[in-house]
Formats: sequence, C-alpha cells, structure tokens
Amino acid sequence: NIGDVLSLPPLLLEKYLAAAEEVMQRAITTQETLQPLVDLPGGRLERSGGVRRQRAFAGMYSNGEVWTEVVFPTDGEYRLRIVAYGDQAGSEPPHMSIRLNGEEVGTADVTALADDPQPYEVRLHASAGPQRVSAAFTNDYYRPEDPHPNNRDRNLIIVRLEVFPLALLGELPAAHRAIMIASPQADGGPAPAARKILDRFASRAYRRPVRPEELERLVHLFEQARAAGDSFERAIQVACTAVLCSPHFLFLVEQEPQPGQPARALNGYELASRLSYFLWSSMPDDELFALAQDGSLTRPDTLAAQVRRMLADPRSQALVENFSTQWLTIRRLEQASPDRSQFPSFDEELRQAMYRETVLFFGHVVENDRSVLELLDADYTFLNERLARHYGIEGVTGAEFRRVSLADRRRGGVLTHASVLTVTSNPTRTSPVKRGKWILEQLLGTPPPPPPAAVEPLAEGPTAEGTTLRQRMEQHRANPNCAVCHAKLDPLGFGFENYDAVGAWRETDGDTPVDASGTLPGGRSFSGADELRRLLRAE
Repeated sequence: NIGDVLSLPPLLLEKYLAAAEEVMQRAITTQETLQPLVDLPGGRLERSGGVRRQRAFAGMYSNGEVWTEVVFPTDGEYRLRIVAYGDQAGSEPPHMSIRLNGEEVGTADVTALADDPQPYEVRLHASAGPQRVSAAFTNDYYRPEDPHPNNRDRNLIIVRLEVFPLALLGELPAAHRAIMIASPQADGGPAPAARKILDRFASRAYRRPVRPEELERLVHLFEQARAAGDSFERAIQVACTAVLCSPHFLFLVEQEPQPGQPARALNGYELASRLSYFLWSSMPDDELFALAQDGSLTRPDTLAAQVRRMLADPRSQALVENFSTQWLTIRRLEQASPDRSQFPSFDEELRQAMYRETVLFFGHVVENDRSVLELLDADYTFLNERLARHYGIEGVTGAEFRRVSLADRRRGGVLTHASVLTVTSNPTRTSPVKRGKWILEQLLGTPPPPPPAAVEPLAEGPTAEGTTLRQRMEQHRANPNCAVCHAKLDPLGFGFENYDAVGAWRETDGDTPVDASGTLPGGRSFSGADELRRLLRAE
C-alpha cells in the first residue's frame, strides 16, 4: 500500500483506455455517429426515363433520373451520398448530375466498376420541409455494332442514396449538453471553443484547475484529430478520452513535500476531494469547488458547515455503505462459510439480514447525529423476522427491517451484531483471537504485532478432544513468544464466547458451560459481553 512502488500494468491501462473511449462515445454525439435522414437502396427510388429498378439497385440504361422526397428538419447544411458504379464504354465515364428540386448542386464522373461500387458525395444547403433529391444519368452511350464487347454500352447503376445532416439537430442528450458548453459558431472558431470545453472538463475530472501546459496538450490532441478529418465533436471526444486516462483523474494526487521540506497543509481542492470521496464516494460538487477556489474551505467554521451539509445530503448513504462496511470488516461476510452441519440455520437470507442490520444501525447513528458511543453499546438495533428469530427476540414479524428496542442486554452495539461475530469466527468454531484482534484494530486502533514465525497452530479436531477452547488457548499461551500478544487478545475475545460462530446466543460450548470472563491488562475484570462493553465505553 505504498503508492510509490505500485505500478499500472499495460493491460489495465488498455482497459482504462477502452472504458474511456466507450464513455465518451456515449456521452458526446458526433456527426460521425449521426443517423441518416434518408437511407434507401436504389431499387426503392422513384424513376423516370431509361431506368429499370431491381430490388437492390436502379439501372440507368439510357438518360434518366431517380429521386426521393426528403423532409429536412431545419434550414442548414446536409451531405448527400450516392453509392454508384458504371458500365464503362466510349471515351468518358458515366456522368451523374446530382440535383435538389431539379437544380444541379453537383456532378460526378462515375469511374467505379460493378465489383467495387463507390460513394459520391456533395454538400448542399436545404430549407426546412420536403425537398426532392435526385441523381440523373446525362451521357448515355450505345454502340451495339462496336467490335469490342466492353465498348458497346455505357450505363449508370445507383446502389444507394443517403442524406446526412452536417450539424447536430434536435434535443441532444444531457451528457452532451453538459460537456459541450461552447461551439465554433458562438465562441470564435473550433480552437477557442475546444479550449473552453476542455478547460472545464479537465478541471472537473482532475478536481482542481487544469494547468496551462496540461490544457495546451489537450488542445493539441484536439487539433491533431481535426487535421485527420474528424468533426469538431469527435475531436473533443479524443481529447476527453485522454483526460479520463490521466493519472490526475484515475488517482487522488497530492504532491508530497520535497525531501527536507516540512509537511504542508492540504490546499482547498485536495481537502474538497478528501471530503467528497470519504462522505459521498464521489467527486466534489460545485459548492465544494467554489469554496476551494476562494480559499474558504480550509477555515474550520466553513469546513464544519460543509461536513454537516454533506452528511445531510442523500449522497452520504455512500459513507454508510462503503466506509462502515470496510471499517467494521463486514464486507467479508460475503465470503464467510460457516459449517452448515454445525450451523444449519445459516443461509443466504440470514447472511443478508446480518449485513443489513449493521448498515442500518450505523446509518441511523450518522443520520440522527447520535453519540458515537452508541456504536459500542445501544439499547436498540434494526431487525426483521429472520434475524430476530436468530437472536431469540420475539414480536418481530415480516421481512421488513425496523428499529427494535432491546430489553435484554445480551445485544447492543456492533460488537454483538451477528455480522461482526461471524466474520471474526472460523467456519467450525468461534475465534477469541480474531475477535480480540478485531476490537484492538477496528475499535481501539492498537493492532497487535504479527505472530512470530514457526508457532504451532492451536490444536484442533481429534487431537483436541477432552479440552475446552479456553484450555487449548491457555496451552497455546504457555509459549512465551505467544503470551505477550495473547494476554491482550484473548480476554477481549473470550468476553464474546456466549455468541457462537454465527452470532447466536449460547450458554454451553458442547457440553461445557461457556466461560465469558476475563481480565484485561491493568487488572480490570469482567464477566460477559455486557460488562466488557461497559468497560470499553468507559474508556
């Protein structure tokens, strides 16, 4: 977890690039991806003169014309594309006249042959409304007596007619409108408009103002794409894809002080990112950006006000779903696999209910500004019928979770949640060591050192017959290398021995009554989880 020694594998970078390309293709509508207004095979075009229609094409065997009516949605520029080929004969290729409402707007000499039809395009300006678009064959040639068979008949074959808008029309998607805040027409040309768009996009993606040299590199990418023939929107796509592959987007970058320099305070933008990713699991909003820009976010009163605002926002549910499940380690519940022969009541429904209880409980403490000590010890929890039955609590019916008051002090606080008790157990039995370690690490912030090498594991199975778990632990602690740590771990863990490996209450372990007493370093003794919770709460 040392950032300086981590690397990004080339395969992962390729996947980031592929994802960024797909995101930008969905976010920005380009001319290259516009659907045609008209897309017809030649055989479906209207005809006059020497034209015979086949299903796939229109064969113009003497001078004639094919056409269709196009309803143009707005006044503007359009591209007319006709895919065609010719039967070549005589001294010149077939000549095609391209017309709008009978007036010629372009011409083409069709040199393509039957095995490789080619598109022939013109740009035209059309008024809104129905207009007639046509292609005419104007230089028919027919010499049946010519001694060379390939020089007897000149024909024009129309394979397809397509009409595309040259500007984005109609209501564009919200993502497109949010990104494309400038246009070449309104902002002084393609480069100034691109600079304005990329300045805002990169600043939001990097969660700080984009630096001049970074912006120039992005504008250069845009200009390269334009020079290669891409439309304005497609060139913006290219530059934005680069932004989404930048380490300044993929990582939270905080510049370390130079060697020998003192530690520095976070600037407003860094603080805004820490706040937003912690509380919302997402980027800062406009208000945080504005406070970072004017420098006021680093003031204690402003910072406190923003934390309160962000916790009141529905997006703070991410703190509940992400932070609490990592801190309390209940994300591991998904991989927990208690032995079904020993714990037949454990199933997927119970697993989900365990997880939900802890998430709802933590969320209630945060959303209602309750004392943080309630996480250790509370007289309520959140249950549905399935989990209440697991706990032995009556009066809860149905699958819906609700707040339930706890009269029995066996439960209360996250330490007695089945989710925590299950992830700190082994598949076949409880683990006082894991539970004690969990309390030291997750609650007290004093993790024990790793176990020494070559320590024999705790005796299990047939070799352990005739001894209780507590007795086997005492034998294990006889090793001086183990005793130092286990003196801190074991008493905390034994305080929760009344809960089995799936968090259900028990009075015995097999045929042996459970002993949930212990003595903490410093000499304070307790008996059972309730007394241990009170000791922890007092500290």
